[in-house]
Amino acid sequence: MTDFIAAGLCLLLAFMVLLLRKAYFNLPIYELKRLANRGDAFAKTIYPAVSYPAFRGLLWLMLATLSAAAVALLNHKLPLWMGVSAAVIWLWLAFSWIPNSKVSAASRRLAQLSAPAFSWFLHWSYPLIKHLEKLQERYQPRHTLLFENEDLRTFLRYQARQSDNRISAKQLERISKVIAFDAAKVEDYYRPLKASTTLLENDLIGPKLLDELHRSRQTAFIVLKHKNSKEVAGVLSKNAVELHSEGRVKDFMNPEVEYIDRNLPIEDALIRFAHIDGQLIIVNDAEGELVGSITLKDALAALLSFDVEKMDPKEVMQAVADELEEVVVGQ
Repeated sequence: MTDFIAAGLCLLLAFMVLLLRKAYFNLPIYELKRLANRGDAFAKTIYPAVSYPAFRGLLWLMLATLSAAAVALLNHKLPLWMGVSAAVIWLWLAFSWIPNSKVSAASRRLAQLSAPAFSWFLHWSYPLIKHLEKLQERYQPRHTLLFENEDLRTFLRYQARQSDNRISAKQLERISKVIAFDAAKVEDYYRPLKASTTLLENDLIGPKLLDELHRSRQTAFIVLKHKNSKEVAGVLSKNAVELHSEGRVKDFMNPEVEYIDRNLPIEDALIRFAHIDGQLIIVNDAEGELVGSITLKDALAALLSFDVEKMDPKEVMQAVADELEEVVVGQ
């Protein structure tokens, strides 16, 4: 009878250790420290104990010792099948049910009550248990469980839906854009020829054409040599013509044209824009045929967390400046 009482007591203590581990390590140490600094009563009470790296190992040692003692006492008195059944049930409780359950109010209260005693013990026994820290660091898993960029994007989607998330939607979108940037290609952001306003080099500059240019909301335009061809004569910037400008498109266009393949990374387009005096690059397919164009505004959309489609160049540049300022000051 004494063995059964001792085994039951060991199991009860082991169960309490499981509840304590759940309550103590439910939050990462850095989040617990933030809450403690903000005055959270629970975090302030348990943080002194949790801040010891050896604390986790100490609880594991207590759990293993108590569980082993209980199993040994039960197997000494029970038939083999009952002992095995009890061990299986205990393993299910310890490694499946409790780790995946929510932290209860009772376990939080138990953690608060026991934290000062653990803190005292860890403080005075540190010269001995510091060796446990070294052993724990050696066997502590360090894998992030992330393998590819898609895993990071999935992580960000979960983060956005997390009830206690404090990272703004704009910051999460910015991070997601940066992650996707390496894989982004010109074809993902260029403007197809059929969706663009194009000009002919012999078109007359006048109120009708200027109105068409303004309504297109494009910053620059492909200039073709002939109506039924895809031979490029140059590029016309909207800023190159004014309300009272007269002449033909070819008088104001830039005949020096930059080309880029649609299958190249969008980063290549941004690098090109940094080295040319223009706002538009002609996009070709693998056979060298004209398929569209990409502007600096289009290319920036691959990197920035705001929609640049309906913004004029001045608004884009101001938004870029605001976003960079947010990154610098960490807002």
